[in-house]
Amino acid sequence: MQAKNILTSHRCGWIFPALAILLGGCASGLSKEECHLVDWRALGYEDGVQGWSEAKIGEHRKACAKHGVALNLDAYHVGWEEGVSRYCQPGNGYNKGRAGQRYAGVCPDYLEPEFLHAYQHGKELYDLEAGLRQTERKLRHKRNRLANIEVEIRDAGIKLVKNGATTEQRVVLLDDLRKLEREYSETKSQIPVLETERERQAQQLAAAKTEQQY
Repeated sequence: MQAKNILTSHRCGWIFPALAILLGGCASGLSKEECHLVDWRALGYEDGVQGWSEAKIGEHRKACAKHGVALNLDAYHVGWEEGVSRYCQPGNGYNKGRAGQRYAGVCPDYLEPEFLHAYQHGKELYDLEAGLRQTERKLRHKRNRLANIEVEIRDAGIKLVKNGATTEQRVVLLDDLRKLEREYSETKSQIPVLETERERQAQQLAAAKTEQQY
């Protein structure tokens, strides 16, 4: 399975210097010149160090087939294994999890346990921070809505007592006021709940950070 979300914007940065120049536009596929000149071992290494599965070779094969160029699969595979060995280090696993990036299951058995342990710890922190941010957004929204409702209630009250308002208009305004008051009460009651949730999430995040090992 291809890890579509793994650092795609910086793929070219890991290629050996000469290859990096050659593949300046690698994200969009290999050109005819690139297919003829590419160092397949270096490209395999670059794909592996980014955490791409070997299925990535299918994209290169398809791109170069249009130009009548065959891939050097053996060289690519050697480079890919070298890149994966670097990718599958615990510190890198933590960083990938911390950034919320996906893991494509590319690590060999002898490296995967430690990599996954680190990755899962980083991902836990990422998820906790994302949850805390979401709660804070909800809390801001509720507070802003509460302030807006107060203004709407005030404006409706002014219109209600305004000279010249018809009976029909007053009936509508009274109905609007009742709805606003209900919404105000519901919104106000939700704020303490969100504040408690935010505090719980903040404490959980702080505790998780104290266990950080990478």
